Amino acid sequence: MRRFFSRKHLEKVKHAWGAGTIWAGKDVRHWLQHQAVQERINFKVSGRPSVNRFEYFLNEYLAGKMPVGRALTLGCGVGELERGLCHYNFAQRHEGVDISDEAIRRAVENAAGLPQIEYRCENLDALVLTPDSYDVILGVSSIHHVQALEHLFSQVQRALKPGAYFFLDEYIGPTRFQWTDEQLRVMNEQLRLLPKNLRRSVTGRREFKHAIERKSLEEILLADPSEAIRSAEIVPLLSRFFKVIEIKGYGGSVIHELLYDIAGNFSEENPGSLDHLQTLFRVEDEMIAGGRLQHDFAVIIAQR
Repeated sequence: MRRFFSRKHLEKVKHAWGAGTIWAGKDVRHWLQHQAVQERINFKVSGRPSVNRFEYFLNEYLAGKMPVGRALTLGCGVGELERGLCHYNFAQRHEGVDISDEAIRRAVENAAGLPQIEYRCENLDALVLTPDSYDVILGVSSIHHVQALEHLFSQVQRALKPGAYFFLDEYIGPTRFQWTDEQLRVMNEQLRLLPKNLRRSVTGRREFKHAIERKSLEEILLADPSEAIRSAEIVPLLSRFFKVIEIKGYGGSVIHELLYDIAGNFSEENPGSLDHLQTLFRVEDEMIAGGRLQHDFAVIIAQR
């Protein structure tokens, strides 16, 4: 059954991923903005800190096949991925769709001079795609915002050419960020072990991070009604529509929320801070290896 957001909720989602995005500004607030985190993710996916997850996909699955004829990004934002992939001669035609008209406006503006890139405003919950049209479809940090997963996956499945690829780089953890008790316990234990200067907010320098709490559903809906709406169902549902070739988990079950708004404190300019960051990495790895936590983020490569 297809489900849709109300108009009010839809406008909140558009704002969250347009002018309201957390990625605006220079402060390193989010874990994915930290270079050491990116190198850790690269290693978990490709086996090399210098080879990112997109390069891994291109090298392992598309070597000798580029440029592909036609590609699509679901939830393209302001178009960084499409512009970046141009450097690899990725596609003869690369389309991007996003729910935010402001993001699409900026993507079009940023892609001036790159005629192979096209953008349009679309709601992934209601997206309709032409059958047998794409060689690659990508979903990067967007699929966990989709309510009508069955509808979207069926559209992607029919839109891919036979043997074509669906590449996801996604949050697949607890729905609506309802962290488990074990996650909260570990995050708060590790937070308390950090020196006070590493718990200082990067956006409010007089404030400190003292505890991590499970956000209420009301708080999440107020900020972004689409946030992690059915995230825990993504992996189980994929196998109903695609041949899942591999799932490369890269953690995030501890450090994603723990590092929020303090990630920028871990730097060469702050002696000893990167050692503390490595400790957080090790704790997360040990918890996942022991089966006490699961990967909350993963690169998934599937095929029609």
